[in-house]
Amino acid sequence: MLPLVGCSNKTGDSSGSDNASSAKETKAVADKVELKDYKFPEFLNDIKQPDSLSRPVYVSFALSEYVSEVTEQPFEGYECSQMIENSLYVFSEGKYKGLLNIKGRVVLKADTYTSISLCSPGTLMLSRDKELNAPDEYMAFNIYGTVRAVSTPEFKPDNISIEEETKYKPVASNEDEARYKAYNLTMGDGITVGEGSAYVDWDKIESVSAQSINTSRPYNAYYRVQKGEEIYYICFDRFYNYTIYNGAYGFVRMKVGEGYGGCYILDHEDYSELNKLIESFGESGPVKSPSKDTGLDYVQIETGYGTDDIVTMTISADGYCFTEHLGSGDQQPQKYFTILDKESFVSLVKWVDQVLSEEYKK
Repeated sequence: MLPLVGCSNKTGDSSGSDNASSAKETKAVADKVELKDYKFPEFLNDIKQPDSLSRPVYVSFALSEYVSEVTEQPFEGYECSQMIENSLYVFSEGKYKGLLNIKGRVVLKADTYTSISLCSPGTLMLSRDKELNAPDEYMAFNIYGTVRAVSTPEFKPDNISIEEETKYKPVASNEDEARYKAYNLTMGDGITVGEGSAYVDWDKIESVSAQSINTSRPYNAYYRVQKGEEIYYICFDRFYNYTIYNGAYGFVRMKVGEGYGGCYILDHEDYSELNKLIESFGESGPVKSPSKDTGLDYVQIETGYGTDDIVTMTISADGYCFTEHLGSGDQQPQKYFTILDKESFVSLVKWVDQVLSEEYKK
């Protein structure tokens, strides 16, 4: 969590040439606002509905790895659009779709289904004309292009379990073995989620709801996992395909001129960088007289996500900082104003524009 209590932090190392200097004194009335040039971060205009599941880092089922578009027609007399897993071709006759094997033999006539898509490795989802309101049907296939009907896949949460394992850290020969607990998600077929990638052996795993994550992405199961201070979410669709997302460490919203927007902080290194930036702002005592101009530009930062200790800091362009610290345990909630050097505001706007914009490009 960022040490934002009271916006009063000891001066630390500078984090970039645009950082503000430390606040020298507490003032009852803010000076006239004369700041370096800054602008509203354009990338925020593209974020209409912020979602904490916005930065995937691992996908178990990437459709592009299994399905390719057909650029040259392989068989005379057929209009093929896609090749699936190097085993089947999707072809069209009017509005209907059918299937050919790699030798050009029809294995499914184009007279029933208007859509054929791959829903998981080795399984097709076939849809009839939407106006008929008929349920989707499913077929399994093999490398030889043979297809067969299968029952509708059913997602069962019990098919995903949390497994605990004792592991050993390498130590010097004259020391005792260092043991630690690692946790992984395992699916009913014995597959360890994330196996073969860096996204395994978690310090903590818990099942969570979509509401607790504040996401609109319609998955069938959500898990919050943690390794050290890094947070991720593992999300499963109804076919047990899963995506791993960076977790949210905080939220930033701002108003600059006519521009207004917000986004999550989704990278732990960026979050640590923001921590250092705010520490560099220096100390400032509480004041009783906030700015009278409610139309000033401002930056608001919420931190402490995933904990009971939430801090919200709002800095306006005149340097006034309003802190709301909800507190945790025996701590009492606190709300108060302080004054920072006005260039602290500019530093935060530039940090959002230069650093967080890169998160949303990835």
